[in-house]
Amino acid sequence: MNLIRFILILPLLRPLIWVGLVASTVAWAADTPAPGLKSVEPEHLEEGWNLPAPPLPVEVLEGTSLQRMVRVRRSDGQPTTETWLKAQLTALELDVDGRSVALERRGGDFALTWQVPAAGEVKARLRARTATGMREGPVVAIKIFANVRLKATAGNVDFGVVAGGCGLQEHCKPIDLSGSQQLRSGQRLAISRPVAQPDGGAGWPHLQVHVRSGAGSALIPIQRGTPAVVVEYAPDKALEVCFAAPRCLPVPAKPTEALLVQPIGKGLVEPERAAPIVLLAVVAANPLWQCYLPWIAGLIGLLLAIFVVIGIVKPQAFPPLASLFVGAQESQLARDGGRPLYSVPGGRRGFYRSACCTFDSSGMTVRKASGGTVVLHADGRDIRIEMRTSIEVKERQRWRNLPPEEKILQRGVVHRVGKGFYFRVD
Repeated sequence: MNLIRFILILPLLRPLIWVGLVASTVAWAADTPAPGLKSVEPEHLEEGWNLPAPPLPVEVLEGTSLQRMVRVRRSDGQPTTETWLKAQLTALELDVDGRSVALERRGGDFALTWQVPAAGEVKARLRARTATGMREGPVVAIKIFANVRLKATAGNVDFGVVAGGCGLQEHCKPIDLSGSQQLRSGQRLAISRPVAQPDGGAGWPHLQVHVRSGAGSALIPIQRGTPAVVVEYAPDKALEVCFAAPRCLPVPAKPTEALLVQPIGKGLVEPERAAPIVLLAVVAANPLWQCYLPWIAGLIGLLLAIFVVIGIVKPQAFPPLASLFVGAQESQLARDGGRPLYSVPGGRRGFYRSACCTFDSSGMTVRKASGGTVVLHADGRDIRIEMRTSIEVKERQRWRNLPPEEKILQRGVVHRVGKGFYFRVD
């Protein structure tokens, strides 16, 4: 039943089907480019030519007048003629941060004259006016340097009397550049110490010279003949130079030194743009005792150290196992338990004093050796005896007088001091 109905209404739908087919064909033809036509590249104009980047340097000095020739090149490689240009564009101009400079047509080229503005950074591009609108070329970033000419108000900086070995920040003076032209805040300055001096002399290579941007800021050393140091100029911070004479070095007849302050930037290398400065001072030489004081102090310290070491090491000590036995009778020595010899008064060595043992007339050991009758002295591994009265020693059950020339104490032998006491050292 549905098939019969579709067959009956098919003649009525045929015109609508033909209208849809025609509309689709027309839309396809509109989207398809005609034979022989090409799409225009973004950097090319519709007329078949393009704009180059402006022929300007990326770094330039302010106030400079630049003259350049600009040529518009055709995309098909054909030569650019004046007739062709007139047919393609009405005017060509240079746009610098929104400010336009018209280019003058000269045959097939354009003449560009640009007066460089004040220091800063700008962006420039070429702009073409055509019958169809406005077209712009590539952008070039240009850095413009200030047309600086430095001039020091005082070409000589006098530091007066300077003592040798003074502090690095003790003698500092400002460099006044207020007479300079076009010197602005942030301008970079190169400061150096040239080898050649203005007066033709040798100067003072050993002189310590520093610069700083304002009092209290860090010092920057400047060495003779080395690359220049770079500082930024700031009107609110005085540029200072510091003069420090070395200690105990020969002072030349003319203790002067030259500085050269040079602006940094494109086209600022001419010598007449720099500011030469001469540093002057009267240097007071150091007395000899100040120059040799460290050596003298070091020698005294060394001698003192040697003195102390000798006073500690040289004194002799009793043998650590030596024992002393003392008694009023010889028989008491056997009952005496003995005591270490180093434990008696004066038995230990001291500073520049060897160990000793002093007996008084009763056999008591005392500290002071001046009033003793017998004194035992430490002497390396031996014990030396000093007799101030007669002493006898017992050998083979017999007593004999100890001669004065016999200085070394016999260990393990009984000694009798007059009729006062007996002692033995084991």
